[in-house]
Amino acid sequence: MKNRHKEIKIRVNETEYEQLLQRKTKPRLAEWIRETCLDQKPAKRVSTVDPLLLYELNKIGVNLNQIARKVQFGEHNIEWLIEIIHIEKQLVNLLENDC
Repeated sequence: MKNRHKEIKIRVNETEYEQLLQRKTKPRLAEWIRETCLDQKPAKRVSTVDPLLLYELNKIGVNLNQIARKVQFGEHNIEWLIEIIHIEKQLVNLLENDC
């Protein structure tokens, strides 16, 4: 790290100061400000996920849980294995179409 000799002073009111403290992701406010303003660290990208995709993935998860319970008790293992393969293909197709 380079020695820092320059100093920047800014004035903020109490509300602004509290907002900065709440938003910072580093222990020290100055470090967070440098990273945020100077882009020293790549910002984390927050990706938005299609709600329909989340809904479909949840349905698949529910189906997998039901299948796992049935397989655990040894009922119709071959049919359930075929169903798992079918669900996996659906998931792959869904993900390929979303990307």
